[in-house]
Amino acid sequence: MDQFVNFLEKNKLFLMIFVALVIVALVFLAIRFEVKQKRNEKKLEKLVTLSIFSAISIILYFLYIPINWILPFIPGFLEIHFSAVPIYLGGYLFGPISGVVIAFLRFFLKVVIGTTTMGVGELSDLIIAVVTVLIASLFYQKYRTKKGAVIATFTIPFFWTVIALLANFLFVLPFYIALFKFDTVFGMLGVIPGITETNYMGYYLLFAALPFNLILSTLVSVVTFFTYKRTSHFYQKSILHLEVEEEEEEFLTNEEDNFIKKA
Repeated sequence: MDQFVNFLEKNKLFLMIFVALVIVALVFLAIRFEVKQKRNEKKLEKLVTLSIFSAISIILYFLYIPINWILPFIPGFLEIHFSAVPIYLGGYLFGPISGVVIAFLRFFLKVVIGTTTMGVGELSDLIIAVVTVLIASLFYQKYRTKKGAVIATFTIPFFWTVIALLANFLFVLPFYIALFKFDTVFGMLGVIPGITETNYMGYYLLFAALPFNLILSTLVSVVTFFTYKRTSHFYQKSILHLEVEEEEEEFLTNEEDNFIKKA
């Protein structure tokens, strides 16, 4: 494990460039996909729905459970919350770029309202959300079936965990060590069995960050899968209801115009 961590240390710059290129490529594919789709959605209804999803996401960001309540060997600063669920719902309903928009709104609102991580934890969550919603929603938009939804949703834990481990290694833990000093951070990591001052990075990634992100991403994926169908049906019914009301209003307007002309 120490050899692997040392290898990553020597190739930090390459890893950062690689992650950045992956994100840029995914954004490019998402934009290209949405341009090709030429969606005929009602812009006002879409904007309202995205605003609601963003509001729910930021509320869920503040409703969390420290993971050490369940698993005492994982540091308590790692928290379980479901703020990513509205991001995936937005991506599935409207496309990958919409999911990214919700993720950015969640990030900015959380930082403005109040952050306890100097914005670093939120930045890590943002990167995870952007990468995973782009991948999952791009796949689902191409294969809009129940099987497609299952595959798209349950790819989330894999990519989420990989990105989370990279983020923790590249900047999250190093930033905290630089900000709060090593002894303070190491004191919080002391709940991890067998951790020492020489193996702290590998042990933190393997025995804390890895299981935590697998658990969190799996829970989020399950909730997303079981809420998407109902959310989609509710949205479609709302749009249909609005269209009927608009048609009735247009019909009544035409009738009034015809009556005035006859008079």
